[in-house]
Amino acid sequence: MIAADIGYRHARDLGLPVDVVVGDFDSLDFDALRKTDPGLVLERHAQDKDASDLALALKFAWTAGATGVDILTGGGGRLDHLLVGSMLIANDDNINRRIITHCGASRSVALKPGKPFDIEVQTGSWLTLLALGSDTRVSTEGLRWDLGPADEIPPFSSLGLSNEVVQTPTISVQSGIVLVVVTSRHE
Repeated sequence: MIAADIGYRHARDLGLPVDVVVGDFDSLDFDALRKTDPGLVLERHAQDKDASDLALALKFAWTAGATGVDILTGGGGRLDHLLVGSMLIANDDNINRRIITHCGASRSVALKPGKPFDIEVQTGSWLTLLALGSDTRVSTEGLRWDLGPADEIPPFSSLGLSNEVVQTPTISVQSGIVLVVVTSRHE
């Protein structure tokens, strides 16, 4: 379990054991943490940096040999952190890896052509497709309003917002990158 800075406290509040804390420690007292939990691996970065604590935690995970990552987040109440965290899973460093972001009743994954959609989804859930660039074409099955291979989702539009899952969905990206957000209506 890798925590990104203050994520350490959130994980502990959830009863999750933490092995590693990565970040600039602007939200945690580095020296106090080192004393109170001496078994932790702590990777400290400068506060003036070009990467978020989450980006650094993902890099640590890949370097440590992780084959997949589940991110638990609420964005810390900051919309900018929540948005950047969502975009990180679709960047060049991460798009080819299996990452699922969990936020409340929602989960998200970034897909590109050839990358499978493998999140278990309950019937009745909402499924949103967000195109992250131009010429994004996605076909779907199992949704109330399915898309065909020629259907384009305009980038950053609301066109793919809140579709309804009517049976086990399949999603196939023909071109572009799409962020898929699944929200359970049963939790």
